[in-house]
Amino acid sequence: MKERLQKIISSRGLMSRRAAEALIGRGGVSVDGKKAVIGDSANPETQEILVSGRPLPPLPKAVYILLNKPRGVTTTLRDVHAKKTVRELLPENLGYLVPVGRLDKESEGLLLMTNDGAAVRRLTHPSSGVEKEYRVTVLPDEELTITITEGKKHQVRNMCKVRGLTVTRLIRVREGALMLGTLKPGEWRYLTEKEIGYVRGK
Repeated sequence: MKERLQKIISSRGLMSRRAAEALIGRGGVSVDGKKAVIGDSANPETQEILVSGRPLPPLPKAVYILLNKPRGVTTTLRDVHAKKTVRELLPENLGYLVPVGRLDKESEGLLLMTNDGAAVRRLTHPSSGVEKEYRVTVLPDEELTITITEGKKHQVRNMCKVRGLTVTRLIRVREGALMLGTLKPGEWRYLTEKEIGYVRGK
């Protein structure tokens, strides 16, 4: 089945879709010996795709990581302005993983990271209705539990602000069937088989 080239390249764990698109634009990708252009599609099963002159690697084994993102760490893979990103918290041998959704720099807690693009799309699509539960500390040292199903930028903080509350700490403790549990900030673990089934929609 044909798919957009940037999607195919990203699914192989080589780089993000945006980086793949940039590489295609620079003429760094070819299909069956012909230089590809942005917008091209291909079938990786029947066509030869070369990325920077090298054959497209096989699909990597699916990896699912649950990370407790610490405060002060940016939820991105590469950012020249960030002091530390979530990718730096994980071993290099895990390969190219992307965060599912976002937690702003000052927020903490549960962050799923994976190389399974279908799972990312399922969990982040607006129609998914996945519940996200947060433990929120507001002045003067009062603790709240807030559950939302949307993921708009700074949504929980803005909800509190509208009600005149100042957030001093925000931790995501649950996303759907995934629980943060006893993981300490900066710690991570592999998902269980049951959790993987949930993430895959089974």
